[in-house]
Amino acid sequence: MIDTKLINKAKETSRVISAIDLSWRTFVENLKENIFTLPFKGNYSFRAENNSIYVEGYCGPLIINKLYFKHKTYLLKKTISHDPFRIYGVYDTRGRFDCFMARPEIGFHFLGMSHNGHSICTGEIQFTPPSSLDSLMEIAERIIQSFKIINIESIGTVIIPKEHEQLAGIINNRNESMQVRVEKLLTQGLIEPIL
Repeated sequence: MIDTKLINKAKETSRVISAIDLSWRTFVENLKENIFTLPFKGNYSFRAENNSIYVEGYCGPLIINKLYFKHKTYLLKKTISHDPFRIYGVYDTRGRFDCFMARPEIGFHFLGMSHNGHSICTGEIQFTPPSSLDSLMEIAERIIQSFKIINIESIGTVIIPKEHEQLAGIINNRNESMQVRVEKLLTQGLIEPIL
């Protein structure tokens, strides 16, 4: 319970002191906004970009060699690969986990564009926000394994390199049903069923 007698007896605060206090609080808040807090302790490299901290969780080859549609898996006739491919955990300036991103952006399950680029949709991969480099690397390894198969039924954007333009054109054609797209991929010899 608030002591109303003490409040009534309290002297009015000096305007000069209030202005100094406000100025100091503003100064401290500005300092906090411009200081990056690292997401976790340990020896690791990171880069700061667009008011975010990028911590590398995976660096190695990306190999996409299968396509999935309606409980059937198909083999891509021409494997999509890139090396080195990197998956980053993205953290805000306070060290809180935001999302996963890839460089270059190749694969599927990419969400809409943000100020950082396309974030990776991890819908089927269950995890708690990574709080150590080991947990970040473990989740990134699960993501790279899921990237091996293009799930054409995914709501995410499929980003395929220019040298696979024919494949990308068919997969990303939102004017046709998924069934028609898969049939086109088969008739044009871009995929084959795995028996």
